[in-house]
Amino acid sequence: YDHRLNRERINRHVKGKRVLDICSYIGGWGIEAATAGAEHVTCVDTSAQALDWVDNNAKLNNVTDKVETIKGDAFVVMEKLIEEQHKFDVVILDPPAFIPKKKDMGPGERAYQKLNQLGMRLLGQDGLLVSASCSMHLSEASLERMLNQSARHLDRHLQIIERGSQGPDHPVHPGIHETRYIKSLMCRVTS
Repeated sequence: YDHRLNRERINRHVKGKRVLDICSYIGGWGIEAATAGAEHVTCVDTSAQALDWVDNNAKLNNVTDKVETIKGDAFVVMEKLIEEQHKFDVVILDPPAFIPKKKDMGPGERAYQKLNQLGMRLLGQDGLLVSASCSMHLSEASLERMLNQSARHLDRHLQIIERGSQGPDHPVHPGIHETRYIKSLMCRVTS
């Protein structure tokens, strides 16, 4: 539920598109994209049980013909898709918290950086990238900086077209920084 408003935003852009949902869990982003008119959705997760739920959710929403699943580590699967020269119109990156504790900042930021670079490499011309984070220790400014660095590293141009946060049922307390944990940046990436 924490990304439902962000999913609504991207769903306005998926009709007739090929969508890659990385760290899909039960398909919250991917299944909604399929029901919003995406031509094809690929959901990737390490959990076989989660992907069984994706298949079940696709069936419940009458989009089984549009949805495929791939079980595996996000980084490994993305590198294989790049090697096989797959391209997507929309890439959604919503990983689990890579920075669960402050001591994890270094490795966590490197993981977000790598994930976003791989995502950009999988985008076709003028593709959309959704980069989300639920790490309370990662600020939106840091996520934006990583996206910008990734785009520059790949000689791509990045435009942030929408920003998102958690829904109103996950309120932010101004005095408690950790309550602003959901960040979502929808970006157009061009060559």
